[in-house]
Amino acid sequence: MQSKTKGPLLIAVTAVLWSFGGLLIKLIPWNAMTIVGIRAVFAGAVMTIYMRRPRITFSLPVILGALSLSGTTILYVFANKLTTAANAIVLQYTAPIFVVILSVMFFKKKAKTVDIIAVLIVFAGMALFFFDKLQINAMLGNILACLSGITFAGVFLINQMPDSKPEEALLLGHIINVVISIPFIAGNITWEPIAWISVTLLGIFQLGLAYVLFSIGIKNTPPIAASLIATLEPLLNPVWVLLFSGEKPGNWALVGGVIVLVTVVVYNIVTSKQNRKELKLLREEKSIAPPLE
Repeated sequence: MQSKTKGPLLIAVTAVLWSFGGLLIKLIPWNAMTIVGIRAVFAGAVMTIYMRRPRITFSLPVILGALSLSGTTILYVFANKLTTAANAIVLQYTAPIFVVILSVMFFKKKAKTVDIIAVLIVFAGMALFFFDKLQINAMLGNILACLSGITFAGVFLINQMPDSKPEEALLLGHIINVVISIPFIAGNITWEPIAWISVTLLGIFQLGLAYVLFSIGIKNTPPIAASLIATLEPLLNPVWVLLFSGEKPGNWALVGGVIVLVTVVVYNIVTSKQNRKELKLLREEKSIAPPLE
């Protein structure tokens, strides 16, 4: 298979695997931290096999990346336990918007007009999630899902730092999740087959194998194409939950979700075109620069 076809196909398979997260979490009766820990055991095993000779350098980018990944997975599981799967995944996919905000705050990057417009529209869409008649738990779930979007944005930013090692950060993140979940596991595990089947699928396929495929596919897939293909996850995630558990998001959440996803997709397309144009201009300037004397 040609790399031009292989890369996008692997990203698509990854997105489909990711999309089962909401359903599988709903099927497990354990508390959130127990799910986080047991899933991390399986996912860490997959990553260890893939890396063959796993090694963690404990550099600042690796540690920060691991903490961001750990935070994202923990917040996402808690959000799924408290609010609808649709709310949890769509609010997490606000990450590109938080990338803009964090870049301005911590990296002193100047926001462009398109950045500001996208941030305002996405925030308006996010606000609609809270217009439904929510219980306290569901409200908290939405807030945690928003926070997972912030930590997910941190993953992207940290992976752009010098000496970043995403695979090492991912493995370290799994180890962190296993360690911090130990106090919550004792006495909370039950032995229903559906729970163990679900958590095994979560760890091996939805998280472990999915990230392995993503790490391979992203090498042969343009960033904009990868980001667009990855939106299969928030589109399919609520579908599986609706089909197999009957859970439906609220009407306002549906409207907000459409606004958020459309804005993120359009924003990715526009910024990608702008980046290509700026890169082309930079290359042209270099090619006509006067020779050094």
